[in-house]
Amino acid sequence: MKVLLDENVPNGISFVLKKAGHDVEHINRNCKGMKDAEVLEFAFKSKRIIITFDSDFCKFKKKNHYGIIKINGKLVKPEEPLLELLKKLRKTDTKDVYYQIDIDSAFKETKKYGKRRKTFLKNLYRTKIELECFQKV
Repeated sequence: MKVLLDENVPNGISFVLKKAGHDVEHINRNCKGMKDAEVLEFAFKSKRIIITFDSDFCKFKKKNHYGIIKINGKLVKPEEPLLELLKKLRKTDTKDVYYQIDIDSAFKETKKYGKRRKTFLKNLYRTKIELECFQKV
């Protein structure tokens, strides 16, 4: 998958994702210091999923994008649930879907459209995503 790592994502995650076969671009390489809206636009133009620890990206849920994955900063090893989520998303359309990985769960929020018209109703539909790494006890 084509992903764009926000500047708050450590380089170690970049290496893990590349090793797993993902097309990874890190915002720190070429565009460090970009505003969040500019990062969103850059990711949209290059058709990349944004991966971030920044909760400010939550405000872009209703904008057009190719997917946003927000990771909880308190996770000790965020690579494991992130890799599992990306594996589940390989054959999924991630356009305009917001994903969040919390300490013990993950969910997605998708836009809800009207039945007759293809207009966005400004509501988001939340669904839990089962990840095996959270079921280990």
